[in-house]
Amino acid sequence: MKFKRVQFNQYGSASEMYMGEYELSQLKPDEVQVRVKAAAINPLDWKQRRGDMKLFMGRQFPKGIGSDFAGVVEAVGKDVRNIRPGDEVFGTMDVKKPGAFAEVAVTASRYVVRKPSLLSFAEAACLPIPAATAWAALLLGKKPVMENSRVLINGCTGAVGLMAVQLAIAKGAKVAGTCSEASMQTARAMGVHPTFNYADEQYGKHVKPFDVIFDTAGTMNVGRAVSMLKPKGMFVDINPTPRRIIRGLLSRRYRMVFANMGFKYLPEIADLANQNLLRSAIGLQADFSKAVSTITEFEKGQRTPGRVVLNF
Repeated sequence: MKFKRVQFNQYGSASEMYMGEYELSQLKPDEVQVRVKAAAINPLDWKQRRGDMKLFMGRQFPKGIGSDFAGVVEAVGKDVRNIRPGDEVFGTMDVKKPGAFAEVAVTASRYVVRKPSLLSFAEAACLPIPAATAWAALLLGKKPVMENSRVLINGCTGAVGLMAVQLAIAKGAKVAGTCSEASMQTARAMGVHPTFNYADEQYGKHVKPFDVIFDTAGTMNVGRAVSMLKPKGMFVDINPTPRRIIRGLLSRRYRMVFANMGFKYLPEIADLANQNLLRSAIGLQADFSKAVSTITEFEKGQRTPGRVVLNF
């Protein structure tokens, strides 16, 4: 049986994407097959299609696109114990094998957990990469956020920033944040205090030092950020440009993290969501039939106050 998915035949621009058909291969022992109900768009999706990660993804085409999804399990491999057919789940794809923008997705069972009953499929699809990234940034490493930690989140109303704010508050931290002027009211409503306009270059001069500064947007000057830390504080980054990586190698107070470092904590993320401590903000929902045009528009810079979700 053939299924529809967004795919591409060579690395390149958005024009390489098209709605095509593909056949499922036989399930491996550790894999699950999911009928997708919703899939969330991430910047990672077009980075993979452009070829930014072709060293890992290889050159066998066509390739699917899309990482984060939610849906209903149709089949499981013989070694899978944590998930059963009929379960409502959310999860992500192996970074080397994207393909969530599809009627049916196949991924390793370790990337899938049961969907919290409080969440819709669309809300659950927004969780995996942003929440796993925030978890890796704030709760792993030598300086995990805990009760009364002072945390600054740069870009606190973005996809990762929103998750980071909620995780830090759930751990009892005191959270400050930066965002645009238009988003400051939203940030304050989440419990971010103080809230700074990131366009104000003077905002860091009159605040107490922080235990952790998490730059979700890649816009902070690393040296300036380090100057705002306590003596044993940590600057956490998710934007691996060559200059920032070199800067990190020269400082014990700089840490780079990636989403895959947090994927094994998806069960804990699901549990927090089930307690209503972790929620997503959805800005736009589009039908799967409009996937190619929707992805293209947001790759070109269209913005919404929340995540973009494809519904099936």
